[in-house]
Amino acid sequence: MMKRKLVPDVVKSQELILVTEDTSVLTVSKLMAEKNIGAVLVVNHGDLVGIVTERDLNNKVLSTQIDAFETEVSAIMTRNPDTLPPDADAIEALTLMQSKHYRHLPITQGKRAVGIVSIRDLFKLAYEHLVEEVEFRDSLMRT
Repeated sequence: MMKRKLVPDVVKSQELILVTEDTSVLTVSKLMAEKNIGAVLVVNHGDLVGIVTERDLNNKVLSTQIDAFETEVSAIMTRNPDTLPPDADAIEALTLMQSKHYRHLPITQGKRAVGIVSIRDLFKLAYEHLVEEVEFRDSLMRT
C-alpha cells in the first residue's frame, strides 16, 4: 500500500488552488470555505513560497484583532514549508506529517507547486489497503 507514489496514486484529479502573497486573508478564507479545503498554497510566479492552513486562520486571524480584509496572506502563511516530490511514496509523506504534526503537505517539482496531499488522502489510501487485505484473506479462506 504505502509504496504508492504521491502523484498519481494518492493525489488523483485535484483542482489545485494557488494564491499570490498579496491575496487578502479574507479572500483565502472564503476560497477555502467555498472549495471545502483545509489549506491553500501560496506562490510567486508558480514557485511555492508558503502554505496557509485552517490552523493559521484560527491561530493568527480569528483569535487576534487582525483585519482579514486588510491583511495580506503573506503575513499569516507558513513560509518555505516542507515539501515532497511527486514520486515520493505515501509512507514518506505519512512519516513526515506524523513527525511534524502536519495535516497538509505541498508537492513540488523543483520549486513549482504541483499538488498538495492531506492526511485525509493518506487515511483513505490506508483504509482501502486494509479493505483489500481483508477481502483477499476472506477469498483465501473460502477456497
